[in-house]
Order: sequence, then C-alpha cells, then structure tokens
Amino acid sequence: MTSVPPAKIISRKLEFRGWHALETIVIQPKSLKHDGLCEPMSREIYYCRTCVVVLLYLPETDQILLNQQFRLGAFIAGDNSPWLMECCAGLIDAEEEAEEAVHREAMEETGCEILDLEYIGKAYPSPGGSNECFQMYCGRIGKAEAGHFGLETEGEEIKTHLVPAIEAIRMLDNGQITNAGAVMCLHWFARHHDRLRQKWSVR
Repeated sequence: MTSVPPAKIISRKLEFRGWHALETIVIQPKSLKHDGLCEPMSREIYYCRTCVVVLLYLPETDQILLNQQFRLGAFIAGDNSPWLMECCAGLIDAEEEAEEAVHREAMEETGCEILDLEYIGKAYPSPGGSNECFQMYCGRIGKAEAGHFGLETEGEEIKTHLVPAIEAIRMLDNGQITNAGAVMCLHWFARHHDRLRQKWSVR
C-alpha cells in the first residue's frame, strides 16, 4: 500500500546558495481540521546540514566543558554579548556518521577525547523556517583544560571554559546560556546529573 505524503509541494524556487541555501516553496499540508489539504502557503526554507551537539562532562571532578564563540545571529538580533556559551557542536560531513562527527568536533573544538557517549535525542531548533536538525549527545571526557581552539580555516575562534556542573546549571537558570543546543542539553543533563556521575565516575 502506497503511503500518502503529509504535504503536496506545488512549486519550489532556489533563491540563494552560499554557505547554506535558501528556497521558496509553495506547499499544501494535510489539514488537521478535515480530510483534505490546507490552502497553498508560500514559505522560505533555509537549508542546513544535520548538526551534532555534545555536552562534554568530566565526572571525576563534576565539571562541564563549555565553548564560547562569536555568533553573528545573536549580534544581528541585538545581543549585547554575542560571544555565546555553548556545547561543542558542528555539521556532519558527507559520508560521516553522527557519532564520528561528535568525536571529530570534540577534538577540533576542545582538544578532548570522548571516552563514552549517551544519546540525548534530536530536535529541530527553528522548524518554521529551517530544516536544521540537532543530534544531541552527552560525552564523558577524562581530562580537559580551558584554552583556545577551533579551525582557522573555518574562521573559528573558540575559548573553552571548564566549570562546575552546578555552576553550568545555574548559568542556564539565570539566562546566561542562550544557545539552543546548549539549553536543551543542559536541561537534559540537570535531570540525569546524579545518574551520569555515578555511572561514569572511576571507582
């Protein structure tokens, strides 16, 4: 039996292709009110590759390693401090598995080797206008140092901060962490903190 798609695409037009791509799509989704389709709607969609986000945790000292870097979107939005506190994150390369990207990004952005991983889940941070998808993880690291990292070829200037887990959660609650991936990972971590420390701490 052929499955019926959730929407009918009427037309699509590529508007721009650069670091990412922008397309205008006219579409008719299935209605939630009746058995037919909604009226056609025109929307712009910003295409991004799937991104991995990993919260790096050092259970022996109960610390989290956070990245800080300049974010254009926060600056354009008027944020007075567009150097956001974030989790390690990056795009999945072609023919690369998500967990491979997690390990690669951790080494590139923090110099850390991940020893164990737990999958947190997936999320669409802005599905009204982008297909961007986060694949989120929590990673155990054995050692870490605050410092400066990132790939110069990609214009990255990343400063890492090793902070107590309870302080990272306090920063989240005080609104000092506004990056969507970091917010979601830290909310998950706050609920699983005790379990993770017990599971991963060296006895």
